Amino acid sequence: MDESTSPTTPAASSLPAWPPVAVPGQDPALGASAAEDDEPGQAGEGAQLLDELREAIARYVVLPSSAALTAVTLWVAATHIQPALQHAPRLAVVGPAKRCGKSRLLDVITETVREPLITVNTSPAVVFRAIGDDPPTLLVDEADTIFGSIKAAEKNEELRGLLNAGHQRNRPALRISGPEHKPQAFPTFAMAALAGIGDLPDTVMDRAVVVRMQRRKPGERVEQFRSRRDIPALHALRDRLTAWLRPLMDTAADLVPPMPVQDRAADTWEPLVVVAELAGSA
Repeated sequence: MDESTSPTTPAASSLPAWPPVAVPGQDPALGASAAEDDEPGQAGEGAQLLDELREAIARYVVLPSSAALTAVTLWVAATHIQPALQHAPRLAVVGPAKRCGKSRLLDVITETVREPLITVNTSPAVVFRAIGDDPPTLLVDEADTIFGSIKAAEKNEELRGLLNAGHQRNRPALRISGPEHKPQAFPTFAMAALAGIGDLPDTVMDRAVVVRMQRRKPGERVEQFRSRRDIPALHALRDRLTAWLRPLMDTAADLVPPMPVQDRAADTWEPLVVVAELAGSA
């Protein structure tokens, strides 16, 4: 389901009070009232970390809206509590053409998510064997080479099925494995981000937080991303997210936040709302 894609470009300094949550049907201003009672500078550890993560993403990429930046921030944080989640939302970073910032956003995400497993092209067999009880975060760039044509999509139908099944816990893939050729259940549950030109398959988009990237407008500036210089700071932020969120997994598993949407949309956005609530209660 698409997040709001208003043309407003978020300034890195205009950080939100956590929550609000970029959920369809909810005004981004809602949720700020909970933070208004706090004195300036009294934000909890989680809120401060989310602010820093949001600022780090905006340093290198112009997102299509403030809501999109909030959604990506919460999605990244949610990867650190995957064992506590019932659903693993996909992040679909799509755009109409090249040079919209899709790959750059994936670069920043890769260095801040939990256990990144990035590929440009992969086989389902590799993914099956990479997922465990504490799953990695799957990251697929140039997804249009996998699903962008009818022929390519047909060739990768098994991968599409894996992405669909892995959105919900306890949907294993059965394969014949080993010298005795016995059926073996491979887990599929893992959060995944996919970037590419054009829309992904409908069934993947329906399970995704969708960010529709646009080319930067004249006057919009970002910093150049340089691995040697920038990755250490992003890794330090990632490690702090882990230290904050991993001890809260039992709390996260018990949270059932009210949602302004229903059915699969609620399943997809709930992990993001859970992170926002953890930050708001810190």
